[in-house]
Order: sequence, then structure tokens, then C-alpha cells
Amino acid sequence: MTSTDGPDDGGEAVVEVEAATRTLGTVEVLRPASFRVRPGEAAVIVGPNGSGKSTLLRLVAGLDEPTSGTVRTFGRPAVESRTRRREDVALLLGGPPAYHDLTVAEHFRLISVAWSGRHPGPSVEEALAQAELTRVRDQFPGELSSGESQLFALAAALYRPARLVVLDEPEQRLDASWRTVARRLVAGALDHGRAVVVATHDPHLREALVPRGAVVELAEAAAR
Repeated sequence: MTSTDGPDDGGEAVVEVEAATRTLGTVEVLRPASFRVRPGEAAVIVGPNGSGKSTLLRLVAGLDEPTSGTVRTFGRPAVESRTRRREDVALLLGGPPAYHDLTVAEHFRLISVAWSGRHPGPSVEEALAQAELTRVRDQFPGELSSGESQLFALAAALYRPARLVVLDEPEQRLDASWRTVARRLVAGALDHGRAVVVATHDPHLREALVPRGAVVELAEAAAR
């Protein structure tokens, strides 16, 4: 694993990963990885299929624990932060969690109401416009195309007022024009001082985020 450090302008780390590994059976599915992410910075996780990108994201999200090494968010083990700091972590891992009988706009309203005490905006309509989802605002999740569904999931995750955003291949199922929208949304999260950890195969997303943090290159896992 190699990490290319980005700008270092101080600030307490939101994410601290030190020599973290994960072993399943006889396979080390994640070789040692180390990086730090501060507010307004990104860690871009890259590597071949099977190198442990999704595994590393699950460790950062607190959904799993490392076999060795440490993964800390907000100064605590990530598994503790998952319960103690739930409001500060937004995830896009796998398919979008959605209610079948709520429209796209109603999902955003639900997020706004649920976090009304700390939601800084923008308004629901502004958020839909930024994600270019206004056209489908009154459709249900099951009526969306695969690309629309992916963009909806990304925009909804970013609409939460979380300090840390963890994204697994947000560009998947998006065509070239929607990938541009996705890059703009992720960059906007950084502009608002959020920490972003993202696994991606999209070279354009990687290029856009490199000046804002670090690239973490994972090696392919191997049997022990």
C-alpha cells in the first residue's frame, strides 16, 4: 500500500488508519493500509478488484474490525464511533436504502426533518437541482433507471449533515454526464469541510480529488 499525501494545513484528523489489515480464513483480504483524513480532505482508495477496497471502507465505517492495526474515527475506534457518533457518518455502501412508497423528493424531506436541528441546507429543491434530479423528484425509487437510482443514492447520502462521508464506487452505473455531476457533488462535500473516504475506479474522480487529500493504493490480497 502506498499513500500520496496531499496538502497538510493542520486540523484534527477525522479518520486515522494505522497498518490496518483484515484476514478471512487463510486470506488476507486487506493488506496493511495507513492514512489520515482531516476536515475538508479526501482519501481516494484505489486498487484492483480483490485488493480490499470495500473491506477498508467497512472498517472506516465501523461495520467491521481490523484483524491487526487500528482504525479510528473522531478519535475513537471506528466501531465505537458508529454508535456514539452515528449522526456524523454518512455511508454509501452497496445499494441505496430507500422506502418504496416515498418519492425522491420525500426522501430528501425526510432527511431534512430528521436532522433539522443541525441541517445547514441547502433546501430540498436546491439539493435536487444540484444533483440534476428535479425531473424525477415525484417518482418512486422503483421507477428510476439504474443511473438515476445511483445518483439519487449519492445525493441522499451527501444531503445528510455528516462530518465524514464514506463512498464505495459512487460512479458505478453512471454515464459520462452523470459522472460529472457526481464529481461535483463530492467536491462540494469537501468544500463544506467534510472528510471523504471514497473507493473508485474512475480516473477522473481520482484526478479531481487528488489535490484535496491522498491516494491510497491497495495491493491485491493473497493467501497466507
